[in-house]
Amino acid sequence: MMGSKEKLKVMLSLMKELDNGNVPSASDYGLEQSEFGSIVEFCQNEGYITGASFAKGGRGNKVIISFLENVELTAKGMDYLKENSKLLKVYKGLKEFRDWLPG
Repeated sequence: MMGSKEKLKVMLSLMKELDNGNVPSASDYGLEQSEFGSIVEFCQNEGYITGASFAKGGRGNKVIISFLENVELTAKGMDYLKENSKLLKVYKGLKEFRDWLPG
């Protein structure tokens, strides 16, 4: 289970990758589909992204999988990235994402 700091970094990475025209997946972060999906759903509910769709089920109707083919970063999402630019200065992309997480 990820802590809040790691979830924040996944959120920022997800939005940065979308801003760069990439479509990241759960496997890029070493996450289960449901955990990644809940982060995507949070970003969409907060208005940072738009266009994500979800398959839900089980107790609490949780996200099982997310679909990002039509996702776009919103103006609010771009502002959020700008506000967190200090944290993103050391971000080198998905290939080095795990190095960016605290050990």
